[in-house]
Amino acid sequence: MRPLRDVVLEVTNACNLRCGHCGSTSGRPRADELSFEEIARILREVRALGCEELTVIGGEALIRPDWSEIGAAVVDLGMRLVLITNGLLIGEPERARLRELRPFIVGVSVDGASPETYRRMRGVDGFDRVMDLLHRLCDDGHPNVNAITTFTRANLGELERFAELFDRTPIVWQVQLANMGGERFRPEEMMSREDYAGFVERMRAVWTARWGTLRLSPMDDFGYHPLDATLASMCGSWRGCMAGREVLGIRSNGDVLGCLSLGDGFVEANLRLEPLERIWRSETLFSRFRRKRELLTGECAHCAHGSDCLAGCSAMASSLGELGCNPYCIRSIETERLLQEIASI
Repeated sequence: MRPLRDVVLEVTNACNLRCGHCGSTSGRPRADELSFEEIARILREVRALGCEELTVIGGEALIRPDWSEIGAAVVDLGMRLVLITNGLLIGEPERARLRELRPFIVGVSVDGASPETYRRMRGVDGFDRVMDLLHRLCDDGHPNVNAITTFTRANLGELERFAELFDRTPIVWQVQLANMGGERFRPEEMMSREDYAGFVERMRAVWTARWGTLRLSPMDDFGYHPLDATLASMCGSWRGCMAGREVLGIRSNGDVLGCLSLGDGFVEANLRLEPLERIWRSETLFSRFRRKRELLTGECAHCAHGSDCLAGCSAMASSLGELGCNPYCIRSIETERLLQEIASI
């Protein structure tokens, strides 16, 4: 069994926004959310299992009055702290506390490259505020300040404009795709496979044009094993979804999942009922991820990289209905195009 490397901890599901693409359908807190004492115990347990990096998320994490105490507990245990926020609750006092905590990464959601699109995606006027915050966080000396953009059809047209915003800045542009996980997400807003193919080409063009000046970080829903060398350099080395294998997600009510991007059907246990070590070392829990090779179907089952890739991002694949087959795959799209070109000769 692999050691536990990374944990994502939802400290509350309460949120000051109601974004349509939110995978957690955040807004109201979950019933009976974990106390600080329970979270402190859980942090000790994940560290004992080898956790190296812990990501604090919400909802909106800063709604919790003790968010900074939770962050301090992570740092004191010797884990890298990652904080994900929408940024709208960060003023001067919060920035001062962040300077004390020195997170490894501060990620701020920016889903519009213009005030109008930001308002359409997030329901509030916050574009200028979060852009100013990103630059101030860089000025504060944080080692990694990430602007996190979740793409849907609603903001897809601004891809190149996003790149202009973050080019030649210290900000890391973290790119991810919305999937069908959240209750508020409308199916027509999700990229079709054709949209995704176009998105891949545009991302390639952006990467080529801004090589060395744009700090681009595609997430696990963008890949896998591309044939094109430029796209391969963007995607890096993909060794399969780590949910339930090296990664764990913990909801604010103690529910444990392989990854917090997965839905209710993937809850494995609850930390109020069982200790984490027993959950993690179980021979039956997380079996869908630890034995995922056996679940591969369709094109993924026949792919030369199938046993390594394991159908890419589990959250994306499962939201489309089948954990073992993921049509949002760059290599698959490239292969189809090559076959079409050969057939047309």
